[in-house]
Amino acid sequence: MNRFLLLPFNFETEIDIFMISLISIVSTILMIFVGYKLLQMLQLSGYKIKGFCSWFRETKCSYMSRLFMLTFLSTAAMLMTNVLLDEFFIVRPLEYLSFLFYILFSSLFITNLFTAKQKTPLKYTKRITRLLIVYTILVIFASAVLSYVGFMFIPYLSFSLIGVIPVLLPIFVFAAYFITYPIEKLISLSYLNKAKSKLKKCDKLKVIGITGSYAKTSVKNILHTILSEKFKVCATPSSYNTPLGLSKTILSKLNEDDEIFIAEMGAKQKNDIKELCNMVSPSVGIITGVGNQHLLTFGSTECIKKTKAEIADFVLANNGTLFVNVDNQISDELASDYKQAKKVSLLKKLGDIKVEDLKVDKTGSKFKLVKGKDSAKCETKLLGEHNVSNILLAATVASDFGLTLNEIADGIKKINPIKHRLEIVESNQKYTIIDNAYNSSVEGAKASLDVISKFDGQKIVITPGLIELGQEQFNSNFEFGKNMASVCDYVVIDSTINYEAISSGLTFGGFDESKILRAASLAQAVEVLASVVKEGDVVLFENDLPDNYS
Repeated sequence: MNRFLLLPFNFETEIDIFMISLISIVSTILMIFVGYKLLQMLQLSGYKIKGFCSWFRETKCSYMSRLFMLTFLSTAAMLMTNVLLDEFFIVRPLEYLSFLFYILFSSLFITNLFTAKQKTPLKYTKRITRLLIVYTILVIFASAVLSYVGFMFIPYLSFSLIGVIPVLLPIFVFAAYFITYPIEKLISLSYLNKAKSKLKKCDKLKVIGITGSYAKTSVKNILHTILSEKFKVCATPSSYNTPLGLSKTILSKLNEDDEIFIAEMGAKQKNDIKELCNMVSPSVGIITGVGNQHLLTFGSTECIKKTKAEIADFVLANNGTLFVNVDNQISDELASDYKQAKKVSLLKKLGDIKVEDLKVDKTGSKFKLVKGKDSAKCETKLLGEHNVSNILLAATVASDFGLTLNEIADGIKKINPIKHRLEIVESNQKYTIIDNAYNSSVEGAKASLDVISKFDGQKIVITPGLIELGQEQFNSNFEFGKNMASVCDYVVIDSTINYEAISSGLTFGGFDESKILRAASLAQAVEVLASVVKEGDVVLFENDLPDNYS
């Protein structure tokens, strides 16, 4: 006998209300964990919807496909259970057995999600907490509504309708983002105003702004070390180069007696640098170089160039000083638009300070800095000629601040390798490991190949290639592959995104196809490496894609 004749669907019993509440709560708890990846990707995208959508596009909606599968399996299993047990539904508790399948499939999904290695786990910041609270409210409300609608109006489905919740999770994340957006803007504005207020109280503080498509963090750390020979210096840590990152540094690390503040300035779209300049008001601007980094978000190289030039416009309009490394063509073109710009170049020997007697090897570099009749011998543990170019840029700025060449040389000697940027990793292996995981620029990739060419033994590169290059991504990775062909003995490509482009470039460069090795992940690449590496070899880890590109 059909259950609808025996038990009309209403809330005559408290058990109905209790079960709908319980099912909604359990569903919400499960969906908090299922939606972890979505929140993680939003955070990795810098809380930018454009970047979040790029993750869906770049990964071909693979996570969305998994959510669809979870929805299909859960709903189908619950529906079949309801149909099969329909004649027994006169015993009310059996009606809720189908929900166990939802719990089972969701639990398997979560287990699979959290057993996979994460390069950058979700950071439980105050912003994520606020976002998670709104997300939770939306999920529990949707769960309750779907449970009620199914229970009251849809034969057989009953509570099975709750199975569609997983596929709706991206919508809930979007909704939570837009609901909390005004709050986040107010909080961010509060941080910015407090930071600006603190800067205004530091009357004698000199602010240096550093921007560029690459080498920002390297030049910042080099300059910090050199200037510390004479001044009290505060610099943004790591890659803190956003308005909020600068604000937090100013509020937590800047001291009243600091004489110089070095602000790294990042950008992914037009006016980003302008916003940062208006915030910290640099009197000295540094452009490290301009390339096609973040071309995906900028849209064109010309837009990148104009955005980097925003620091030039600000500094020079306020009678400040602009330094530009013109070793690269686009930055040279940019500097040509500003007559007051101080051009610095290792390759073209431009600037107040020149580099002579340069010797670069696998232990670092030795050279002489020359300014007029003065000179000083220098040595550094930093690898590669490009780092000498970075040092020259920083030395020129330091000289402008009044440091002598000997003081600059003392500072250069104290510069330590920067984490994940051509850093030789200490290990018990009998081969050399060079970690360049944070590099993701065309120029940086060329520099790293030049570095390993100085080493003995086989040269092995493990790389997923270069990303965020828009329409230029295939061509840039093809060129990267072609360049590796003339240096490497083995190449392990640990990503599907750029495999075709890199392998095509390697083949075009005459590389032995049998030595192009493929891996699905970095962990698998290390396993592949073990089959070819020998004592005395050098292994370069070139770039490491974040979770939103894997």
